[in-house]
Formats: sequence, structure tokens, C-alpha cells
Amino acid sequence: MARNVMQVKEKKDRYQVAYIPGDDSGFDVMEAAMIVMQALDAPIDWVRADMGWCMWEKTCKEFPEGDKRRNTVPQETIDKVRNTDATLMAAITSKAGVKGFKSAILQMRQIFDLYINFRPAKMMPGLECPLKGDPNIDIKLFRENTEDLYAAVEFRPLPREMFDLHPGMERFKDKSEVAVSWRVYSKEGCDRIIRAAFEYAKANGLKSVVCCNKANVIRATDGMMKERFLEIAKEYPDIDSREENADATAMWLIKNPQDYQVIVTSNVFGDILSDEASQLVGGMGFAPSGNIGEEAALFEPSHGSVPKYAHQYKINPCGLLITAVMMLEYLGLNDHAAKLEKAIGDVLVESKYLTYDIWRDDKSDKDWEKKAVSTLEMAKAIAGKIDPDFDKKADEICAKAREMCAWEHLA
Repeated sequence: MARNVMQVKEKKDRYQVAYIPGDDSGFDVMEAAMIVMQALDAPIDWVRADMGWCMWEKTCKEFPEGDKRRNTVPQETIDKVRNTDATLMAAITSKAGVKGFKSAILQMRQIFDLYINFRPAKMMPGLECPLKGDPNIDIKLFRENTEDLYAAVEFRPLPREMFDLHPGMERFKDKSEVAVSWRVYSKEGCDRIIRAAFEYAKANGLKSVVCCNKANVIRATDGMMKERFLEIAKEYPDIDSREENADATAMWLIKNPQDYQVIVTSNVFGDILSDEASQLVGGMGFAPSGNIGEEAALFEPSHGSVPKYAHQYKINPCGLLITAVMMLEYLGLNDHAAKLEKAIGDVLVESKYLTYDIWRDDKSDKDWEKKAVSTLEMAKAIAGKIDPDFDKKADEICAKAREMCAWEHLA
């Protein structure tokens, strides 16, 4: 019987977890998260690793053009992720048009075959849904994470021999420049993400799974996804299953988001639909995600690294901390996960220690800019909800967090 990939391979009394501070404001948010995680005092030994734009800049200084060590992901980081029980990563920076640059997270998904991108969208206390009626939103989205257009099989310019592969390319032969990205699906890729969604629903007492596709137009690839979903659904007769067009899902998420429990879909559609769902429950600043496979699990917030706010401590730490809740659940540390989630909710409800980006999205208070606190101040408020004695240890804990996430040495 295959193991449950949504849980750590081996239960332990104490875990080793790699942490990746990321780039730009990712450093700020990870420092804040480490303040909170020290207050939580879960049975975790933290192992520092680095990847992203910071490592691209560093390795470009160290190695000549064309050297494989010139990369956003050092071999040392790959080894640390492989040899720890889970990885918690802050936001990283990607830049288009840089010769030789490869996305760090896409590399990690391929290296470790992290075929599940788990993106829950659940309303936190103290936040408001932009939809009327305050619907009860609690969506678990399973996005296939290694295939589709993100398989990185691309051509620009398109080799001349490629025009003869399909009759549909005839009309493009005389174009001045043609670029092609292959949309690659496999039966195995479809089957395992669909089964992961159904198994999650079964294990958690959820009653419905929806497959979102565009099989009516993209018939080869999404046609395969639809066919495999309908076949595998027969193995789960106690779970209501249906498939629908992805554009219809985008509409129904706005009209009736409460009707969705588990969604399973392809890489690109999952990227779009999960972002939409996140906007219904507080925005991208509160959106967690997990990249999960048989051999590793890498947890990251869905928001970007916001380079313009780098090292200004303006970005709220909730996205990474809610991601940490999901990571703790993956490790089976459910009591610690519940304590952390409650502390985040308590601070949001009190609305005394909220960062610039949270206030900016809700300008009902004309003095919101004056009330905004730093990333670290919000983190300390959350830590105080976890540990009543936090104030006595705050200086020591904050100094340790800064040391753990120091970034100057990467310059």
C-alpha cells in the first residue's frame, strides 16, 4: 500500500527542518517567522539553506559563465533538502530575460518530483471576504506540479523541422518568429494528482472532489485529465465527484465558493484558480502552499518577494506562518499547528499589530498608515500569544532570529 504523501515519511520525536530565507522581503518575513517558531518551541532542529536570486548573484561572482555551479539552487541546498524531514521557504525572486537564469522553485519541483502543489484557501479570523453574505470558504486545491506548460519544454525560435510535426503548424510557417511551449501531460501524472485529491478527501471526511479542465477545447491534454478523473472516481463511490470547465470554476468560485471542498486540476489552471481563491480569504499575503512528493516536501507562501520593500519590514508574516501551520501538520505536530494558527487569528482579530500591507488592503480607517507596524512587531505580537513569558525573552529570541536569517554574507 502506497504511503500517505501528505504526511512525513517517518514519525519522529524530533525533526530536522531546512529553512530557506529567500530573497528581498523574504528575508524579512523569515526572520519574523523564526521569532514566532522559537516561541512555539516545536521539536524541530533548524538547518539553514539558501536559494533564489541571492544565490544567482553570489554564484555569478564566483564562477564563470557556463559553469553549472552558476545557479539559483546550489548543490549544498539540494543535499540539505534531501536529508531533512521538510523544508520551510520564504519568497524568492525570479527575473525574466537573464541569460542562464533558471527558476529555483521550478528546479526543486523537478529535482524532487514534487508533484503535488497543495493550496488551501481558508478564511482566517479577523479577515473579511469581499463577497456578500460572508460565505464559509474552506477549499483544498490540488494542483499538478511538474507537467503541463511548466514542464519547461519550449522553443524560441522554433526549429524549422518542428513545423512539419503537425498540420496545424502550416499557417505559422511564414511568420517572422514563432515560439512554442509544449503542454505535456502523462497518464501517470494525471493519475497520481487525482488519487492524491481523492485520498485526502477520504482521509479528512470531505464529501466532494471537483476536477477542473478544458477538455472541450484542449482535447488531448485536458481530455486525458478528464478521462482519468472519471475512471478513478469510480474507486471512491462515497465521494461526490464532478468535472467542469476551468473557466466555469473561475466564475463559480466568485458566486458560490462554499460549494467547493476539494479541487484537482492541472498546473496552469491550478496556478490561476488557487490565486483567485486566495483573494477571497484575505489575499495573497495569507496564502500558503506546499510542494509535496514521495521524497520531499517544500512549504512556501504564495506571495512574491516584493523587491521594492526589501529589508523594510513592511510585509506581513502571516503567509509564511500559515504555511508553517501546514508544515507542522505534515510533520504530525498538530497541537503546535493549532496553537500557531490560533495565535495568528487572535492578533488579526485584535487588529492592534497589523503591517502596512494588511492596512493598505482595507482603508476603512483613515489613520491606517500611522497604525501600521513592522513585520517584526507583528511577529512579536503573535509570539506573545503563544508564550505568555515572551516579553522576558524577546531580546534574546529576536537576536537569534536575526542571526539565523542574516543576509549580508550573501552579497
